Amino acid sequence: MARLVLALVLMLCGIGGATRAATAPGSKLWEFRAGGQIWGSLTHDAGTLYFGSDDHRLYALDIAGRKLKWAFATGGKVRAQPAVAGGSVFAASDDGFLYAVDRTTGRQRWRFDLKAADLHRRPPSPDNPYFDFLQSSPVVHDGKVYVGSLNGALFAVDAATGKLAWTVGTGDAIRGNPVIHGGRVYFGSWDDHLYAVDLATQKVVWRADTGGVVQSTPVVDRGRVVVGSRSAKLLAYDAETGKEAWRHDYADGSWVESSAIAANGMLYVGSSDSLKLSAIAPDTGREVWRFKTGGWTWATPVLANGTLYVGAISGYPYYFEGVALRHGFHAIDAASGREKWSF
Repeated sequence: MARLVLALVLMLCGIGGATRAATAPGSKLWEFRAGGQIWGSLTHDAGTLYFGSDDHRLYALDIAGRKLKWAFATGGKVRAQPAVAGGSVFAASDDGFLYAVDRTTGRQRWRFDLKAADLHRRPPSPDNPYFDFLQSSPVVHDGKVYVGSLNGALFAVDAATGKLAWTVGTGDAIRGNPVIHGGRVYFGSWDDHLYAVDLATQKVVWRADTGGVVQSTPVVDRGRVVVGSRSAKLLAYDAETGKEAWRHDYADGSWVESSAIAANGMLYVGSSDSLKLSAIAPDTGREVWRFKTGGWTWATPVLANGTLYVGAISGYPYYFEGVALRHGFHAIDAASGREKWSF
């Protein structure tokens, strides 16, 4: 599964050289095999793809030559999306550390203890309604690296030295990514709340109760912060005050594990049990169109040239009896919600 996911991402980035024009849309161009599944998103920077794997490694892959530049070993699964800034690549690992790795050599520059060494993932199970599959990805802003931790803390770490700048705590794990906008950092927590923290004072400006675990990453659009929750809702809050602006309810009780994106005057977001990708009006929360993926659509959609790309997983055998789930990767027209192709 890992190598197919990577192959598709490479294809969608337009990496295929002269063969691309002669290749049917949705066809695999080439692949790279990692030693484990690839859950985190990839980061492309200056001709190199950076990504983590469940084989405990952070990879740097040269696109033009389609060759491995280096692989950095950590002590646990790497499900966070790497961040690239200056001469470093930053990534969190299930071993409980945030790493800074030299982007050229792949050597460690520093590592920071996220106080989460006792991490135990909770895989999907009929006996476990609170499964845990993601990892907070670092975000670099103004010389600091921001990342959430299993212990409920958001850490701000000096990007050059790896020293703690400041931290703020929540009541449970932080699995989504922090988002920085307008002098604040916004992030969700497994304590059911969405947080807004002032970067200058390092104080919580407001927090909003979403009614369920927040595993997704918020998006800031039109003065509002939009986030999905395991309360089966997509919610929008005033970015300044934290007052709820609207909520979109999933009548079937579907968790909103996907992180929404804002583009073209629309919000695009996946779901869980609803098995769909939706286009949501940003002013009202009304669903404009839906595309049935047939599988859990936990991923964050990507928009390029009017086409949305999103993956879905089957979740077998952790779904309802008698329902056959479909796993795959889809290209969808952003305006109409119609499928262009699937893999």
